[in-house]
Amino acid sequence: MNSAPIGSLGTVYLTYNSTNGKNCVATIRKNPGTRLDMSAWIYVSDTDQGDQDYGQYTSYAGPIYVYGKGHCVDWGGNISNVYVQ
Repeated sequence: MNSAPIGSLGTVYLTYNSTNGKNCVATIRKNPGTRLDMSAWIYVSDTDQGDQDYGQYTSYAGPIYVYGKGHCVDWGGNISNVYVQ
């Protein structure tokens, strides 16, 4: 598991399931409330596979999944105007 803070607004998380070889990304707000622009995304450049969830949410974006076993993955998310990858 890995994570990255999105300023003081929340955190984007990357997890891996060794049983099925899938990675998962979810962006979770620290203080749920009114709808804000949020996203969670993941991309495996070796296989040109990815997934994303963009929208206006009150508490979280995702979860989204991609098969990443044996590959490096790019991932990130945003809350409002704060982006991480």
